[in-house]
Amino acid sequence: MKFSELESLVQDYLNACYSPTRMSVHFGCDCGCGGDTYTTESWDAEEQAAQEAIDAMRIWCYNNGVEWDGIE
Repeated sequence: MKFSELESLVQDYLNACYSPTRMSVHFGCDCGCGGDTYTTESWDAEEQAAQEAIDAMRIWCYNNGVEWDGIE
């Protein structure tokens, strides 16, 4: 793995930490949390991308002997 690939993996993981559900945004909510700015498709895409980034980091850690204590 190149450093640039590892850097991208880490950046994607860090971005996943700020996915809507992890930031307490509620889909469709108009309380000011931002949930009303998403379409169903954009919400699902963002949540899926976040989960894929977390899964990729977890797999990398497992494959490289790093104990996982990141977000689920």
